[in-house]
Amino acid sequence: MSNKQGGFTLITVLILTSMASIVVLSSLRENIVQERLSGNFQKKLNSRLMAEKGVFEQAKLLQQTLNEEGVLAVEDLISKTSNASGSGVIADDAIFNASLSKNAAGELEIASLGQRFDGDAQSNLVARFAVQGAKGSSIFTNAMVGCKGVNLSGSGSIDSYDSSKGTYEETKSNDGDVSTIAGDSDVVLSGHSPIKGDVKATGVIYLNGSSPIIGNIHSNTGVYISPGSGLRVDGNVYTRGYYTHRGGTVSGVVRANGDATMQWSTFITNSQGEALDIMYGGSGDFKDTYNNQQDGVHYSDSKFNVNPNVEPITVADPAAPDYDPTNPDTSCDPLILPEKMTDITDQVSSYSSVSIGPTQQFKFNTEKGFFSSGGSQVILPSLADVFLFNSKAQNQANGSNSKEYIFALDRLKMTSDGKMEVSGGDVILLIDGDFSMEGDTSLTIKKDSSLTVLLTGKVNIGAGAKVITEQEGLTTSGHPSLSFYSSFNGVNGVQFSGAANLYAAIYAPLTTVKLSGSGELFGSVRGSTITATGGSGAHYDAGLLQVQNGGTPASSARIVFLGWSYKTAETTEEESEASPAE
Repeated sequence: MSNKQGGFTLITVLILTSMASIVVLSSLRENIVQERLSGNFQKKLNSRLMAEKGVFEQAKLLQQTLNEEGVLAVEDLISKTSNASGSGVIADDAIFNASLSKNAAGELEIASLGQRFDGDAQSNLVARFAVQGAKGSSIFTNAMVGCKGVNLSGSGSIDSYDSSKGTYEETKSNDGDVSTIAGDSDVVLSGHSPIKGDVKATGVIYLNGSSPIIGNIHSNTGVYISPGSGLRVDGNVYTRGYYTHRGGTVSGVVRANGDATMQWSTFITNSQGEALDIMYGGSGDFKDTYNNQQDGVHYSDSKFNVNPNVEPITVADPAAPDYDPTNPDTSCDPLILPEKMTDITDQVSSYSSVSIGPTQQFKFNTEKGFFSSGGSQVILPSLADVFLFNSKAQNQANGSNSKEYIFALDRLKMTSDGKMEVSGGDVILLIDGDFSMEGDTSLTIKKDSSLTVLLTGKVNIGAGAKVITEQEGLTTSGHPSLSFYSSFNGVNGVQFSGAANLYAAIYAPLTTVKLSGSGELFGSVRGSTITATGGSGAHYDAGLLQVQNGGTPASSARIVFLGWSYKTAETTEEESEASPAE
């Protein structure tokens, strides 16, 4: 007799079927969740792409503005571009909207909002840009350009800052470059403070001082590093000639086409980890057996005795077929100043003399010059076409003219405690003679005003003289707050021996520039030769790269991408509690 198991199989099947259903339903639910997550991700990605589209469109408008206007300060670029639209609709549910601003670091920011599906998905994107000046359009590209030589023996440092972004203390950096242009022109550094920038010479670079060069050095003829200890060059050394190293450390590498000589206690640390510490094309003489080696191989080994490819520094050569006389990197006088000065003086029929003596005060604005105390002389300007203002119009009190208001003088002399003040826009002095400040004199340039001095004679700012620029850098019209352009062809055409600091852009390519005071120069200087002694240092203002004064640009101004960051769109409480999108 058999036992009946009726219904057990059915129950087993039902249990298995239920379990399978639960697995299938769970899988379906998981698939639905994944599908919703994928949908949300796709929506977010689409909105992010729309935000990027806004950045690209706004960047295109910024570049178009630069192409039309030339180099602009960040505020001016924003002002001139804000009227153009960085917004658009690709489809009914695909929208982008971009806006411009300047951040705390002085950078240009594009904030873009991208939306899809009627705002259901949103992405905020912020992109940071910098404005890069047109290379070659400004003649003030370095801290110091001594066409025929630079001799620095002072105790003041040479570095850089950017007045368009902040004060010297807020923005100081290591772009205080020093260079020469004419063939076989040396740079001699024998001071006791650092040069924070690159040093380039068509002749020999002599490092006789005790302070380091914070940057690369590059010479067509040779490099000589005097005996001493510690860091001498915080960068690389490039020379198409010889290399003589008698003491201290080079933190980068050395590349020399000529002979290489290294004495005892000399070091090349190769901090960037390049394959070879040194390469030289001539003979090698390395005294220090222990230090003058890399990975156990002495520098005299044939692996180092290989002629490197050192690019030459372009020399000013008017006979060269590709010579461009208006290129500030290869021409001592890219403005061709004597010719331009003649064009201006030919437009002037009469000149006045101004002497400011004891207790006298003289004021200039664009409409007149007059004694406000201690005298009765009044000078009215005449109209002339000044080439420096062709691309950036003169800021005039009574409106815009096709020509500039200039004051024609045959000299301007300040003595004793005489004072001069400049206000009311861009004041232009044409001096067919000398400009001098002696004794306890002072020159004050008010905010939003500038003084441009064009002269055929000498500039002499004495020990007790003070120059006060209430706004360093460029004015709203795009001109340096104080600039000197001298066509003087002789010795000591520009001398600054003041104890007070001076902000000025100095262009005197045909004469010697002497900086001998304890005060420091902020701005830029170009001369035939430059000599700096005493405590005078030089702090290059990178804001002067935005000056447009007649040079032929090697490349146009452009905006440069610095980086970006995504920001999560703000949501309301309702949105945050809403279920995932289907």
